[in-house]
Amino acid sequence: MHKVPLDRRGLRVIDPDQVCDATAVLSDVESVQRAATVLDALGEANRLSLLLALQHAGDLCVSDLAVAVGMSDSAVSHALRLLRAHGMVTAHREGRLVRYRIAEGLGKRLLEVVSAEVVGPVRLHAHGAGDDERPADPAER
Repeated sequence: MHKVPLDRRGLRVIDPDQVCDATAVLSDVESVQRAATVLDALGEANRLSLLLALQHAGDLCVSDLAVAVGMSDSAVSHALRLLRAHGMVTAHREGRLVRYRIAEGLGKRLLEVVSAEVVGPVRLHAHGAGDDERPADPAER
């Protein structure tokens, strides 16, 4: 059985078992901080647009992303640097071209949930026959 941490004794505690449980789930401070960083990255409309474009259209370069989301190349590059720093996207080189993709992990799983809410059925042309509708959820493809 867990106990309320010693440094919290003396404080008014109504339900020590629940306080203990709450303390236990928050014990990995680094994991909580990483999750908050991912949520922060998803919380800005331009970055979210870039991530949704990558999720549904596949690997894209900066200039194609800029056209798709209506941003300048430099704004896209800046956002992608931030997303890479937070582990949300990865980059791979094809000759002189650098393409970006969604990284595996918490960000990708959260993006799938967000995408299910904001992206409806979309006709995708690059990933197969252009005249059939593809589900918005990549897991259903």
